[in-house]
Amino acid sequence: GGYGSRIESIFSFDSKQGWKERRSSANKRKHWHDPVASPLPHAPSLKMYCLYGTGLPTERSYFYQLSCDKVSAKDVDVDQTCIDDTEATCSNGTTASDDNPPESPYYIDVAAKSDVQNITSGVRFSDGDGSVPLLSLGYMCQKFAEPRSKHNPSGIRVFTRERMHDAEISLTDPGRGGPRSGEHVDILGNVGVMEDVVRIATGLDVEEKVDKDIIVSDLKNIVKRLDQHPSGGLKHAV
Repeated sequence: GGYGSRIESIFSFDSKQGWKERRSSANKRKHWHDPVASPLPHAPSLKMYCLYGTGLPTERSYFYQLSCDKVSAKDVDVDQTCIDDTEATCSNGTTASDDNPPESPYYIDVAAKSDVQNITSGVRFSDGDGSVPLLSLGYMCQKFAEPRSKHNPSGIRVFTRERMHDAEISLTDPGRGGPRSGEHVDILGNVGVMEDVVRIATGLDVEEKVDKDIIVSDLKNIVKRLDQHPSGGLKHAV
């Protein structure tokens, strides 16, 4: 019931199952959002450009607490005990119909803090563009570009063009970060990105000026560490 069933009817987060599904399968549609679950199209003449910003603290993960008084009786056993600030027992929680989903019983644990792990008030930060973490921005672009990648069976040429965030304050345009901003939306006004887009669209000196990587972050090392992790990398996801 609630939002969970609605989400499950549209999306699937099981990449392994998505990789096994036939293209003609109706369930394949549930994996449209997951680049791990499907290979790039067979289009050997196609080029793919990954243009994004980096250098901004970005929310990466969260630490949660369970609020017992908001746990639905449909979701937990009546006698289940949870530990929260009051060490209360979860019992006779509120119920809700599918048309009126219950309020989430989880809340961010603002007491979680760590300077070493970049955790502030229950939120772990990493490099990114202020909205999307670097791992989500660049990991699959690097995997697509690998030789003989089964996620890129026709060898589409993939280029990663990162832009380090370098904000400027302008009195004539105070709402933006200037011509070298790498922020999630503001990057649309980044002069380097605009030049790349115009060259790609017009074909002007693309091979010489655009068809090469610009990596200004620690992306390469992040990809390497993730692939070497016992539970990480695409080998565990397909």
